[in-house]
Amino acid sequence: MDIWTQLGRFSEFETQHLFMRPFAFKDHEDFYAISGDVHNLEFIFPLQATSKESDFLFVHYFMKNPLGIWALEEKNSHKMIGAIRLENIDQDRCSAEVGYFINRTYCGQGLATEALQNLVYLAFEELGLKRLTIIVHKKNAASARVAEKAGFTLIRQFKGSDRYSRKIHDYLKYSLKAGDKSYE
Repeated sequence: MDIWTQLGRFSEFETQHLFMRPFAFKDHEDFYAISGDVHNLEFIFPLQATSKESDFLFVHYFMKNPLGIWALEEKNSHKMIGAIRLENIDQDRCSAEVGYFINRTYCGQGLATEALQNLVYLAFEELGLKRLTIIVHKKNAASARVAEKAGFTLIRQFKGSDRYSRKIHDYLKYSLKAGDKSYE
């Protein structure tokens, strides 16, 4: 079975505290609460000043091509609190990059780590991927901690431009291979 069919099979799954599922337009208000707060998105994308701008970003980045992108819905509140996604999937190299964000109101509860650990398991055990990478802004200590808690190892630091402002920043690249002791 190819990776896209597998991603379709696992478009929804449940963790201890989260429903990981496709985005739906009903999430647009929760997304605006995240994208309208500069502190939530300092390292992701620019502040969306209006709900119209937020809706455009939401539909084009999270709903338009849904495979490999999961909304993180907190089970108790049923609020969409963030996202996790597989990007730059390379079927020949059996690799992908992981990106994630979470509403700062829910930071420090282990929810991003829980989502990432479950996605790692899915990627290696069900999708047949052999390597995952995560790239974070060097200043984004919280995201780096999530990667490390999930078993990723820092492999290099580099300078690069972000995809929105084109400004140069320092980045950290983390990697995890299927079979790494930290994963098992």
